[in-house]
Amino acid sequence: MDAALLGPGHRRRPLAWLTGFTLANVVLAILVAARNIPFAELGAPAPLLFLGLAMSGHFLFFGGLLGLPAWIVGRVLRSARWLTVVAVLLQTLWLALLLADSKVFALYRFHLNGMVANMLFGGALQEQVTFSPRMWATLAAAGAALLAVQIALAWGCWRLLWRWPGLVAVRRAGWVALAIMVAGQAMAAYYDARGERAMLRQLVYIPWAKPITLKRALHRFGVTGAGAAERPPEVGGGALRYPLRPLQCAARPRYNLLIVVVESLRHDMLAPRTMPLTWAYARDAWRFDRHYSAGNATRFGLFGLMYGLPGGYWHAMLAEQRGPVLIDRLRQAGYDMRLYGSAPLYSPEFDRTVFSAVRDRIVNAPKGPNGALRDRYVIDRLRQDLHRQPRERRFFGFVFLDSPHAPYHLPPGYAAPFQPMAQEVNFLRLGPEHDPTPEFNRYRAAVRYSDELIGMLLRTLEETALADDTIVAITGDHGEEFNDLGLNYWGHNGNFSDWQLRTPLVLRWPGRPPQAVARITSHEDLVPTLMRHAFGCTNDSGDYSTGHDLFAPGPQRRPLLVESWSQRGIRDGGRTYLFDSFGSASVVGPDYRPIDDARPDPAVIASAWEMLTRYQGGAAGRAQGGSEEQRDPAKAASR
Repeated sequence: MDAALLGPGHRRRPLAWLTGFTLANVVLAILVAARNIPFAELGAPAPLLFLGLAMSGHFLFFGGLLGLPAWIVGRVLRSARWLTVVAVLLQTLWLALLLADSKVFALYRFHLNGMVANMLFGGALQEQVTFSPRMWATLAAAGAALLAVQIALAWGCWRLLWRWPGLVAVRRAGWVALAIMVAGQAMAAYYDARGERAMLRQLVYIPWAKPITLKRALHRFGVTGAGAAERPPEVGGGALRYPLRPLQCAARPRYNLLIVVVESLRHDMLAPRTMPLTWAYARDAWRFDRHYSAGNATRFGLFGLMYGLPGGYWHAMLAEQRGPVLIDRLRQAGYDMRLYGSAPLYSPEFDRTVFSAVRDRIVNAPKGPNGALRDRYVIDRLRQDLHRQPRERRFFGFVFLDSPHAPYHLPPGYAAPFQPMAQEVNFLRLGPEHDPTPEFNRYRAAVRYSDELIGMLLRTLEETALADDTIVAITGDHGEEFNDLGLNYWGHNGNFSDWQLRTPLVLRWPGRPPQAVARITSHEDLVPTLMRHAFGCTNDSGDYSTGHDLFAPGPQRRPLLVESWSQRGIRDGGRTYLFDSFGSASVVGPDYRPIDDARPDPAVIASAWEMLTRYQGGAAGRAQGGSEEQRDPAKAASR
């Protein structure tokens, strides 16, 4: 075969082989990505044509990129064999990546991205998500089968070229591929300038699509749309001004503070059968029954809880390693810091955001695959701290429990109360037709185990006589879905529905009688409540938070700005406005189905814009937090 590159009459054949092999893999890539496309919902031919051209051009581009190294190696070594080997290996790895991405997108509705890579190579993913031996065996078999398919495909392409020499003309297909790529990009630019949301939202099905946008240029030629709402801005264009004004707070706070966060704790888990100990505790506390996280991922949920800000500020705070005013106040008041993470508090980078000023006080559980054992470790360590805590000193306790994170960890020999229960979670089996009951029961068992640990911690608080002086908050970082919408969403990070955003909040406050609160509340509300009522801060909460006082009547209309790895959303009553990375907005109803004729409320968008720019430098800083109407979505919407 190596002679194919040596004879002058055969130099076209390797290029023809590489072109044909690449085109065959482009077809395979399209088939892999197309598995997640709901063709029945696309309706008219125009979206199908646009998606077909955009997807074809996208994979043709990546196919050309993958073919270039193989061609260079083949030319440098003058070997068709090495050309083939490199091409086969690269295409195998590429299709394996696409298959993994396809499964992730099917479950969570986002493509593999930098955050996943950060967790994977940083080691945090392996500590939180464990694969069973059966899953590893399945993945190994799939990899071997994929490599075999590529070898067979490569051999078949060579056989065709030797049998029908006229097929070398396929090398000219590059011009057709270029035309398809240009057409797809031109359509994307046109629909972007027109603000055609029904068209642009098809791009979400294409992994890592980054179409060109030419709004300004096309607007000069009269290509304009109906003024579709733009995506609320990214934060971080200028230096942060946070807080807007120096805080004026009481000299010595009265209370200890204990915050317990349970991974993936959805709202309906706070019930007598699933969390009996926390449920009994909540009867003597404030219970917020319509409480929402600031995002459907840990980094954004915990960020909103501890900063009282939208998750859109995450990257800016991380860049400046700026901790929240809550931690500043605790440090100034001389609180003892008791910070424990079952999942590592360095991935996401809470050690460089939330706890950046006290990172030396963080205690992460020993590394290991079983989150239940890590949970027991951090609870035991915090209980030891409470036994040693001097009564005359104030403390801040924070503990993050990880058992209810997939694959839903249980300690060895745990008597699971919910049956039938999956003995392991095989993510490859999850799909639209899969019965979620066994996995859901395993999740409920992990929540029950977390409840038992919380009960142990609360008993220790009582035994040490610290309970009368301690504010206790128990909540989750976000929710967890088991195809509850019937749209094949699993876990979290996939949508902004109640199943992935709504989580319990139990707030035990010394001296305040118990109450059940039915209005909408947010993770962003905890910080302003603590700063005002626990630490005696007299500032307008808008100086440091976009949340509301939990003990005060809330606004009648409460849009919630929420964040995920791939989208930003605003929940506005029964509607959710979704803003993707392409700048387009779409609207879904309570069932999370698109409402094609609906548009985001401009007043709600303006309110979100203000919240996301309030603490930036420059013009945002000069706004000094905005007016009361700007900070209150209900008042803004009424104007």
